[in-house]
Amino acid sequence: MAQTGSRAVDEKAASAGESGEAKTRILAAAERLFAEHGYSGVSLRSIMAEAEVNTASIHYYFRHKEGLLRAIFEMRVTPMNEERQERLAALERDRSEGAPEVGAVLRAFIEPAIRRTRAKGGQAFNRISALCSVDPDPAVRQVVFDSYDTVSRRFTALLRKACPHLDDEEFYWRQHCIYGSMMYMRTDNGRVAYLLGDRGAGHSEVALQQLLVFLTAGMAAPGANTAGVAGA
Repeated sequence: MAQTGSRAVDEKAASAGESGEAKTRILAAAERLFAEHGYSGVSLRSIMAEAEVNTASIHYYFRHKEGLLRAIFEMRVTPMNEERQERLAALERDRSEGAPEVGAVLRAFIEPAIRRTRAKGGQAFNRISALCSVDPDPAVRQVVFDSYDTVSRRFTALLRKACPHLDDEEFYWRQHCIYGSMMYMRTDNGRVAYLLGDRGAGHSEVALQQLLVFLTAGMAAPGANTAGVAGA
């Protein structure tokens, strides 16, 4: 019996990607190109050329370009989110009857992300994540949301318990400050170094500590409404 077209393609791709070598090359090529040109600026043809594979290999492993993007996010985000989940769960178990400590909650969520910035491929992926977060295509933004949502909701719920002094509106806006600061720190475009001189580029430990000090103070500060009443 003659093979179906799809089965023939699968076998061809499997042969081309023996031992997963082709899959690894595709992921590496796509990550480089997405980081440089953005998701929408990269075609499957350019990924094929960079990875030196054929169409069958990409369709066999990822089916389409969005599937490839999801695979990159899964590869990079899964280990980070697993660490975040473990650390947040530990805080939930260990905290007393009172509210959890603001700084501890922030560290549990932020530290795994910042430490991975300097790992191999970390900067490239951070750029992809940032670009996809503001991509005009809702499907692309959804890939980002799907990758982070579960752990982000857990973090937000725990941080909310740590900030009973803030009303909902104040907590909402300070969350903007957290994510904005994290995104800039992870994808540093060199603007601050340009303005002030390079005082610590590449020092992720220093960046982490400064970010945590800044955000902990910001989240622990009295609410604007409360401060206004107290100063009246």
